[in-house]
Amino acid sequence: MAYEMCKRCGKFFGRNGRSYCEDCFKKTEREHDLIIEHIRKHPDATILDIITATGVTLKSINCLVEDGYVSYIDNKIKKLDKEEISRAIDKIIDTKSKFHIRRSL
Repeated sequence: MAYEMCKRCGKFFGRNGRSYCEDCFKKTEREHDLIIEHIRKHPDATILDIITATGVTLKSINCLVEDGYVSYIDNKIKKLDKEEISRAIDKIIDTKSKFHIRRSL
């Protein structure tokens, strides 16, 4: 019988056509279901939101990504060009100059 090393826990198991031993395969399936359920309820969730809400580790999520179960998407944060950055900085500086320090007597 041929053996393989589990991609997740590192123990040897009888080759079964998967990268995981039976225990890790079951755990992977459960974690996949948790992630999918969370994403369905919260479609704009970030990776940190998913980790916090489900308890699934980043290592587990990365394994799921490598195996094609889930995938990362680009964030939806708008990238600013240099002109927009300059305007934002100017606005911050202008706002800052409107504040003053109250000195106690």
